[in-house]
Amino acid sequence: MIGGGLGSFLGPWGAVLGATMGHYMVDRKSGPPPKKEAMRLMAVVAGAFHELSCCDGAYSKEEDITIRAILSDFNARLGGVLDMPSLLYLIDDAGRLDHGVQRLATMLRPHPELACEALRWFWHVSLCDSPLKQREHQLIAHFVRLAQVNPREAHFIATQFVGEISTTEESTRVACDVLGVPYEASLDTIKQAYRALSLKYHPDRHGALDPDIRALTAEKFAKIKQAYDTLCERQA
Repeated sequence: MIGGGLGSFLGPWGAVLGATMGHYMVDRKSGPPPKKEAMRLMAVVAGAFHELSCCDGAYSKEEDITIRAILSDFNARLGGVLDMPSLLYLIDDAGRLDHGVQRLATMLRPHPELACEALRWFWHVSLCDSPLKQREHQLIAHFVRLAQVNPREAHFIATQFVGEISTTEESTRVACDVLGVPYEASLDTIKQAYRALSLKYHPDRHGALDPDIRALTAEKFAKIKQAYDTLCERQA
């Protein structure tokens, strides 16, 4: 009832706020007032944005502008719980919230529609300043898994922003993950990673081990070699 009442005033995001408030007001009989819970929800969203924008090592001007626009609109949809100075302070201080993406995903897991909306926000922030970086892609995928977004829905949303993900691009990302190098890695970086992994997993280094262990290391090395060949072909 509480969630539905708030939802009628605040739109679908009111259901999240209302469900949380129902827990405090009905289950606990006491707790923070609705405004404080709305501010907490805003803080989690801001923290998630900050984590996403910094995962590639830089918080750009374009990302800052996009985040401020999204959060200003979100604040209005929650009934203007923050005045402008407080909203700006929240955005500037968002880096203090750890694991924002994980917290938001957990909060939105029972609300698939809102998780999809948050996913669209993530894509906006990730692509506003440059092509998608590997670490941004990984963090978005992490959110999708934790929030339990339907894979078809997640793929549909992704194609709205980046188009169909080609088989070549997907295989390149998999190869980068195997070698532990960034998507934009140079040929020298790729070779260095391959050499390091070869020293660890090459079958010739495990001749004295149990046959089953040797088989596992040989399988691992085969994947490493395949990833190396894939990335070298891309560089050619």
